[in-house]
Amino acid sequence: MKVLLKQDIENLGRMGEIVDVAGGYARNFLMPKDLAVSVNRGNIKEIEQQKRILEVKALRVKEASEGVAAKIRDARITIKERCSASGKLFGSVTNRRIAQEIESVTGEEIDRHKIIVDDKIREVGTYEAKIRLHPEVVFDVQFEVEGEGFHPDEQAAAGGTAAVEDDKQDTGPSEADPIEPVDKSNEPIEASEKGDEDSEQG
Repeated sequence: MKVLLKQDIENLGRMGEIVDVAGGYARNFLMPKDLAVSVNRGNIKEIEQQKRILEVKALRVKEASEGVAAKIRDARITIKERCSASGKLFGSVTNRRIAQEIESVTGEEIDRHKIIVDDKIREVGTYEAKIRLHPEVVFDVQFEVEGEGFHPDEQAAAGGTAAVEDDKQDTGPSEADPIEPVDKSNEPIEASEKGDEDSEQG
């Protein structure tokens, strides 16, 4: 059965395209949800007119998506979550949380299903997510995850202090001070030496 798509449908087609689908799928899902209209000989002229309108609409949707993408790319996205002193989050950052922060920063509401994060985010750091606003508007966005109560500078300072303390504990005995020569010029002369001196003077 041929239908004209009124919206982009993943794995099926784009807005304004005429595609072949199973009759049951068209009658039970696509047409009741106003996602498509049936194409037949009786409405071919009407379909052509709708197709042109939908193509213009599709172009505007793409342009709008590109505008939203530009705003997101230019925004500084920072997500703050509670964490331990070591930077481990009490939970994880999800695509829903990222969507909320994007809306907070840009004012643009993004469907969380259009945000793809490869791994679960469970600690502070810099991450990237892929955002698919439109079949032709797909981009990566970088964002920071900061922990409330986590201060990396303090962690580094604490680590440095510990290292200094360890160095102090590992330091071995210092080298012995050099022995200064003893000045014997002012010491009393022994009797034998004194006798020799008297004999020389006599």
